[in-house]
Amino acid sequence: MQLAELLAMSRLGLRPVVEPRAESPRVRGVYTTDLPDPGRYLDGGELVLTSTTWYQEPRDADVFVAALSGAKVAALVAGTADVGALPGPLADACARHGLTLLTVDDDVSFAALTETVLAALGGGHRRAPSANLHRGLVASMAAGEGAEGLIDVFARATGVWCAVLSATGAPRAGGVPSMSERQLARAHHDALGAGGFPAVRSVPGQGELTLFPVQSPAAHRPPAGYLAASGDYRDWAPGVADAAWEVCALLALDGAATQERRRIEARFLREAVDLLTDGREEAAADRLTSLGLALEAPLSAVYVSTTGSPYGAELAATVLEDVADRHPGCSVPIPVEDGAYLMFVPADDHDTADAAQRLAPLLADGRAAIGTGGPTTGAAGLRRSLEEGRNALRVAALGTGTVRTADSGALSSYQLLLAAVPDDVRRFYRDRLIGVVERYDADHGSDLVATLTAFLDASGSWQRCAEQLHVHVNTLRYRLRRVEELTGHSLATLRDRVDFCLALSIR
Repeated sequence: MQLAELLAMSRLGLRPVVEPRAESPRVRGVYTTDLPDPGRYLDGGELVLTSTTWYQEPRDADVFVAALSGAKVAALVAGTADVGALPGPLADACARHGLTLLTVDDDVSFAALTETVLAALGGGHRRAPSANLHRGLVASMAAGEGAEGLIDVFARATGVWCAVLSATGAPRAGGVPSMSERQLARAHHDALGAGGFPAVRSVPGQGELTLFPVQSPAAHRPPAGYLAASGDYRDWAPGVADAAWEVCALLALDGAATQERRRIEARFLREAVDLLTDGREEAAADRLTSLGLALEAPLSAVYVSTTGSPYGAELAATVLEDVADRHPGCSVPIPVEDGAYLMFVPADDHDTADAAQRLAPLLADGRAAIGTGGPTTGAAGLRRSLEEGRNALRVAALGTGTVRTADSGALSSYQLLLAAVPDDVRRFYRDRLIGVVERYDADHGSDLVATLTAFLDASGSWQRCAEQLHVHVNTLRYRLRRVEELTGHSLATLRDRVDFCLALSIR
């Protein structure tokens, strides 16, 4: 909404102190603050409300106004109920920075002002949908207008602003005027962590947001996207929430056609990968080219596997499909051995780790492992990238954290050798060498494992390790002598140090 629309609402008692610019600013939200420098919390377009209790001297006004101007807020509303009168330097600073300054009657609370603005931004979201809404949604779908058409029909009928988000929370269509893409992504992330939909999330300074899931057309996968609607659906007029669910159903139907195309392409891609594995590169190149992959441009093979999620390995497919939706030139993802998914991506468009991180709340205590082969051209190069990516995935799985990554550069590390060893053998090896030290630490409250790790990280330098641990060198020698006694290995020999390094790297 325009600032001029707010000034025209006489009941708000808004009065200009520094007049608006020739073009009335657009208001996209409300933010109340008494911080001396609130710039980091602003996204732009806000109507900022302040009681000016932060003001002590003229310089304070310039710092405060400069932060608002830099964030490109719509206007500043300064109340006088707590301070009696506006500081003179505040108006001067607003005039210098070209920021509209308003004041408000003392009997108008900031809460009432905020509620009025948010209701105006919502466009009257309590309006019941018309009887023709269903017909309009179906007509939009039949006309091929996609997500933009569906939410436009819904918004005009109900007054509810909506945005369509991808499975990872990235905006795909529409928008909620008072909320930035970052705020929408944050609300999506919080909703995934809370579980259960529809989910109502509070966006600081901007009101409520309801997220509805869009069912995936593929079985056993998380939602293919989300409908983010302004307001709390429990406060909507009768029928509005049902209409939102209908929009989600139509969005899912729209995605079914895309999923069918992907299913067909996946079959041909599987055949191409099998041909590459068999060394039939010319035949594989023909298949890959028919799928629209540009073999003359660098491509990388990317493998993703996920564990600990109720969706199992299918969450990996969702991660890769999100990347494919955002970046032209990707192949479709296909399932491969050990529950992983594979996709070819242009070398410059590999942000799979970011997509996985957005879905991290769904991983619970599990992890996502991402292995990337080196970028290459031609069928022969892709065959090598496939092998590199497969091995990089094994290395990534040995890492730590929720999202673990490795690329072809990791294949010259000892981690590749460990990745080829069965899990039970790795665990036995670590327990055989380090287990006795861990049990000693647990029984005596000591820290020998951490001391050993620090010593090896310091490349065996006694002095540097002692300094990092803030202990005397003699104390360090005593601790490591105890490690040697417990394990029967000597830190004086390179071979035994390598054994310790390998054992400590196993999680």
